[in-house]
Amino acid sequence: MTSPMHDRIEQAMAEFERNKAAIEDLQNGLAATHTTISPKNRSISVTVDGQGELTEVKFPSNAYRGMSPAQLGSLIVDTVTEAREEARRKSIGMFQSLLPAGLPVGDMLSGPVDFDDVMEQITDVVRDAQSTIRKMTKAEDAS
Repeated sequence: MTSPMHDRIEQAMAEFERNKAAIEDLQNGLAATHTTISPKNRSISVTVDGQGELTEVKFPSNAYRGMSPAQLGSLIVDTVTEAREEARRKSIGMFQSLLPAGLPVGDMLSGPVDFDDVMEQITDVVRDAQSTIRKMTKAEDAS
């Protein structure tokens, strides 16, 4: 017969392994993800990878030929920006499925973030989990 503490350790290890596998799946998913965006006039198409890096620009029609260089340049910049934003939204969604609710995933992925605040939030989540475990332990001991 195993002790309640042993069972909790086993559960924690199983949770760790699930999280490790989920992170590996996330990494593989980001590597395999591509986002393709075309403007309304379909004059160009841009593709970015899971990290928002530009991987392809296509001109599926001759519509771009009627544009001035400034118009075409602006269209390319706007379309790449839109594709990167969409790739970022996809990445945030993937990360949010792994991280505790309420963490500023978008800020963490896009730039300056107050990591002291993030660590405080993570610490709060851990404290809540510890409190729950203590309550469960007291309930087990009482029964």
